[in-house]
Amino acid sequence: MQPLPPLGPTRFRSPAERLLHGLEPARCLDGDGPQEWRRLEREVRRATGRERDFDGTVEVGGCSFPDREVADWSTAPHWREGHGVTWSAEPPTDAELALGLCHDEPRVRGAALGRAAGRSGLLPLVVSRCADAERAVREAARAVLAGALPSAGDGTVRDLVPIAVLGRPLRHGAGAWDLLLERLGRVPAGALAELADDADPEVRHAAVKTALRHGTFPPDRVAAIVADDPAPGIGLTALRRGGLPAERAAAFVLPGRSPEIRRESLELALRAGVATPARLAEIAAESRDPVVRRRCEEAVADLLADPCGEPPAADLLDALLDNSRSAVRAHAVGALRGAGRAHELRTHLNDPAARVREAARHELRAAGGNPAAHYRAACAPAAPEPAAVLGLAETGGAPDLPRLWELACHPEGRIRTAALCGLRRQGAATPEQLLPFLCDPHAPARRAVRSAVLPYARSRPASWLLALFAPDRPALVRMSALSLVEQHPMLVRRRLARSLTSHPDHAVRRWARRLLQQRLKWDLPAGVDAALKLIDGRGAPLDEAIDTEDPDAWAALDLGVRLLSDHERLSERAGTALCHPDGRIREAAVRAACGHPELLPLIVLRCADWAPRVRDAARSVLLGALRDAGPRTLRTATPMATHLRGRREGRWAVEAFEAALRDPAHAEVLTGLYRHHHLPTRRTAVRIGLEATPPTAAEPARRAAREPDAVLRHLWTDAALTALAAHGPDTAALDALLRARSGSVRAAGVTALRAAGRAGEAERHLADPAALVRSCARWLIGQRGGQGADAARAHYLRRCAEAPSPGAVLGLAECARREDSVVLLGLLGHPEGPVRAAAVAALRLLGGPGSRPEVLRPLLDDPAPAVAREVTLSLLPVAGLLPADWLTSRTGRGRPAHTRRAAVRLLAVQGSDDGLRAAVALLDDPDPALRRAALPLLRRWDWPATAERGGFDPRELRGLFRRYASENGWSESLRRFRGY
Repeated sequence: MQPLPPLGPTRFRSPAERLLHGLEPARCLDGDGPQEWRRLEREVRRATGRERDFDGTVEVGGCSFPDREVADWSTAPHWREGHGVTWSAEPPTDAELALGLCHDEPRVRGAALGRAAGRSGLLPLVVSRCADAERAVREAARAVLAGALPSAGDGTVRDLVPIAVLGRPLRHGAGAWDLLLERLGRVPAGALAELADDADPEVRHAAVKTALRHGTFPPDRVAAIVADDPAPGIGLTALRRGGLPAERAAAFVLPGRSPEIRRESLELALRAGVATPARLAEIAAESRDPVVRRRCEEAVADLLADPCGEPPAADLLDALLDNSRSAVRAHAVGALRGAGRAHELRTHLNDPAARVREAARHELRAAGGNPAAHYRAACAPAAPEPAAVLGLAETGGAPDLPRLWELACHPEGRIRTAALCGLRRQGAATPEQLLPFLCDPHAPARRAVRSAVLPYARSRPASWLLALFAPDRPALVRMSALSLVEQHPMLVRRRLARSLTSHPDHAVRRWARRLLQQRLKWDLPAGVDAALKLIDGRGAPLDEAIDTEDPDAWAALDLGVRLLSDHERLSERAGTALCHPDGRIREAAVRAACGHPELLPLIVLRCADWAPRVRDAARSVLLGALRDAGPRTLRTATPMATHLRGRREGRWAVEAFEAALRDPAHAEVLTGLYRHHHLPTRRTAVRIGLEATPPTAAEPARRAAREPDAVLRHLWTDAALTALAAHGPDTAALDALLRARSGSVRAAGVTALRAAGRAGEAERHLADPAALVRSCARWLIGQRGGQGADAARAHYLRRCAEAPSPGAVLGLAECARREDSVVLLGLLGHPEGPVRAAAVAALRLLGGPGSRPEVLRPLLDDPAPAVAREVTLSLLPVAGLLPADWLTSRTGRGRPAHTRRAAVRLLAVQGSDDGLRAAVALLDDPDPALRRAALPLLRRWDWPATAERGGFDPRELRGLFRRYASENGWSESLRRFRGY
């Protein structure tokens, strides 16, 4: 049974299920092609196979039942020992006999053939059985077909031809085809030509094979199949068996064909000897296929090196010397001396390809020349050539090294690259000397030294890398060191970055801080990997196995060790023994870890252990560590303590560390934790710090303005407002609040303007992008004279007339009257996209004529994506009133991406069939944003309602659902749409 759909009307059942329910064989198929009969046979064989010993489950609503209620294959004919086939009726119907002819059991197929005589509706399946793997079944089927064909009409015989053609390439498929040919008296050339154009590639391939076997296709038709058939295998078959002339077959070597066809065409041309050296060189230059290029180059070499052949003509040799392929040019250079043109060899010593230069040097030495002298002259300081520099490195010696070092500093990148390659070839440059070139602005120069520097850098200790960042090092060396660090694992990079967060070089400092802001994903697989690193033969250090400053890493290590409970070496390392599944080993490891500060986070983790004895031992060790706690101890273990806040026994560790952080002696540690990358730690530290010593207004205001976390912004903002209320106005604090990126912080600053005596500045914030800030500004204006709404409205009208901004437009909608919609309608044609988008949103808020579909519809084609988004939001409630064809025309690939996304979203609300087609088509769109936008729409689509509406052909709807399910995942799709 097909998995799509699991339930539904009869038209949604698979062909095999329809046959099981008693439909005639011809009416069970989804189409009329010969492949439909083969698909029916495969489905029945799979359903009646011996391996089908389970029963699936179908869910509808809250009920579930076996899929046997949809298709109970136990009722199909089957073989019972001592009884035979279990037919449900006598004589059996055509549907039952069709099930028997497709059955997995050969004896059932044979019994069905014994009753198939005289039943014309079963002849297609009888033709298929003529190629059966069982000899007895095969012979019985041929006997039935031979008896039926003499009395069968010409139309019936013609209908059987496609099925016989499809089975002809099979091992035993010739029997049915021969019987049909005997009945027809000739080869059905017209039927074969028609089948060769079928949409199904399997049918086309079988038809082409059969037609070529009987020679019914002329050369023009064979060439058309090779050139135009989208299936490479069919074109290859036509090329091999079609008997095309070699000259015509050689045309398919050009780009645009499949690799198999190109290569086969080339071999045909070479075997026939119709490919000249010039043509082979042209193919080698134009082809992207490496096999074709290599074969052409070999053929050119064989033709040029033929001892019995004549020297190549001058024009042919010139063409080969100008070829873009280096191998062809090298073979041509090798033929210059034999053609009496040895004087031209010097011109090829500076060829960009090493292979050509080597061939030119070899021939020049044979002619008595000195290539090294030529290269020294060509590398003169005036205008050296890159190829000459490479040639000097390939032929020169120690006296030429100073010149290569000079050229390594040449202003032209190609010259530097050639000199660096030459120095590496001579072995005259150490990795330390090549290090500055890792930051060369010329990419080939960087690549020339990477393969020498990177292996050396990976073998050096971390201290060597840190020494490269010394302030007295050149800037190029420091930048090169950054590229070397990037080649190391993430944990090594983070460990090095912690030492560079205060580096005087701005670029190094920014790199280090940005790296430390990235959070690693410490899940169970990562914890298992870390545990294996600790217990393997080498025993990696803790800081190389996990990020020791991330509490999630310690928790993942704990779970990973527990998962490896059977490993025999878990108790050998202190880090893994503290996480051992055996409580006695954990308790002993806790007591042994006293005095090892690097293991303190695991001691904190064991304070929430489920075993009381382990928990008590860990708390005793932790109390001793906290009594002598220094700054490093608190900074290391506080994140782990805050991580335990949600655990059943974790509250004790949280309270112990909070008490230690409240100690005035640890104020510096507490302040340092304000910037910790672990968010719960940062929140805990800020809360404790604000409770212990309430700061002045300026510091919390500055922190609130740049804090990315909403909870901490709220804490800092409240602290700043409390300090302003306690100590009076503070200009610096207010300005910091008003400049914040967060709207809630700016709103707090606007509210505080009144107490600071700066209420007159409220008008400056009426057009703020945040609605909360605009509301606070209007409230502040209203506190001055009771006419805040009218004054704000007048301000917005003035701004919208003089210099409209999105905030001013939205602010007008928040306090406008219905007649002000005329102003907003005028802004729909503003040249700036954000203003137009704000006008659409304002009309939606205000309502009235400006929000009608006929006003907003033209704006769906607006070039600004923000306008299209706002128009979509306004049209969603009335999407059913929009013409579906108008929306469908805006989903084509010629439209902008935001217009297509808006149109598909409105079509999805309509639930129209065109909307479903457009949404599924977006899954194959080259724009990844559109692909991501289409999947949620299809997840919310009402598939059962679409099926009940009946606007789709069943095969098309199943195809759409298959495409969606392949993107969404079959299990998720079937779980969500079991009732479809």
